[in-house]
Amino acid sequence: MPNTEDNRLLLLYQKFQSKTASVEELTEFNNFLASEGAEQRLFELIEKEYRSSEIKQSELSEFRAGQIFQQITSQPQTYRKIRKLWSRIAGVAAIAGLLAIAILFKDQILSADNQSQVVSSNQDIAPGRSAATLTLANGRKILLSAIPSGELASESGATISKTSDGKIVYEVKENSTAGPGQHNLLSTAMGETYQVKLPDGSSVWLNAASSLKYPVSFSSLKDRRVELHGEAYFEVAKDKLHPFLVETDGQEVTVLGTHFNVKAYTQDKNIVTTLAEGSVRVGYQASAWSDHGKIVYKDEVILSPGQQSLLKGETISVSKADMEESLAWKDGNFVFNDAKIEKIMQDIARWYNIEVFYKGPSPTGAFSGNISRSKNISQILKALESTKLVHFKIEGRKVYVSK
Repeated sequence: MPNTEDNRLLLLYQKFQSKTASVEELTEFNNFLASEGAEQRLFELIEKEYRSSEIKQSELSEFRAGQIFQQITSQPQTYRKIRKLWSRIAGVAAIAGLLAIAILFKDQILSADNQSQVVSSNQDIAPGRSAATLTLANGRKILLSAIPSGELASESGATISKTSDGKIVYEVKENSTAGPGQHNLLSTAMGETYQVKLPDGSSVWLNAASSLKYPVSFSSLKDRRVELHGEAYFEVAKDKLHPFLVETDGQEVTVLGTHFNVKAYTQDKNIVTTLAEGSVRVGYQASAWSDHGKIVYKDEVILSPGQQSLLKGETISVSKADMEESLAWKDGNFVFNDAKIEKIMQDIARWYNIEVFYKGPSPTGAFSGNISRSKNISQILKALESTKLVHFKIEGRKVYVSK
């Protein structure tokens, strides 16, 4: 059982969420949030309460989000603490079987169980699924969602199989070699995602509307070079003698063995590389012709864990990464922090296979939230609508966005 001080903190939090706290209580709660280790301590207390059988289902409503008082959110540092904490609390609520959808806008957190009915259930769109198309070196195409598990093909000394949990695995026979140009292509459409274990043992998660081209065997090659369009997360098998290279449009990532994410959709007009573990070298190269001949532009950065590079135009910049947001898709979530509606709808469009149209001026402001990608689109759009700053209309697979 929590001690007296813990009980006091839980009480302050509950009053804060239910909008019954006095100014003195808000000040006390704010002072606690400013102390070292406060976020972790409060999170652990709330997690324990959620998991406790002593809390009745009706009482859990006290933990659901309400309007954040201006006395607290007027302080940017505290606002960031609350937003980060709510993202973690939502995860605990999911474990407890609650509707863990929350959208935060400026000084409001709103839950999705009190939404408008603009998006009707008969217009709902189901989320994406595990599916992809595998194109073999001989041109044969295999729709992976339409075939059972087991061996799919054998080429250039490699056996290609589909596992029972729905991923592609390559097993290369000893001393086998692939002829020049022997590549496979794994591609996902909008609303699809898939996982592949490459011939060298590296694992790749491919996001929606993406493709990965790779050799059938790396055994006779000096490096392990793959070509990516779209987004993928890589867990690269270590091999100091054979660097692993990921080519995108104008960018090349070089690693020896590490975990990282590359987001290189053409529509985004930039490339974001996020490093989770190890070290990577991100290089950019482009060429142009002038009166003096061909000019080659080059730039290169080294990333450490927790950093990300942004290739925009002909410049690479490095910054601290929001790891939760950057890698959320791989774990089956949407996470956005201070994101514009256009960016949010881009990600939603790829996963739900929809077209997005804007009617009138685009909604302004930045949104933050943590939502499972397993939800139907109506639940996500309703949560966004709860801010009263954006509205949606669904017609078939077209979604219209307005203020």
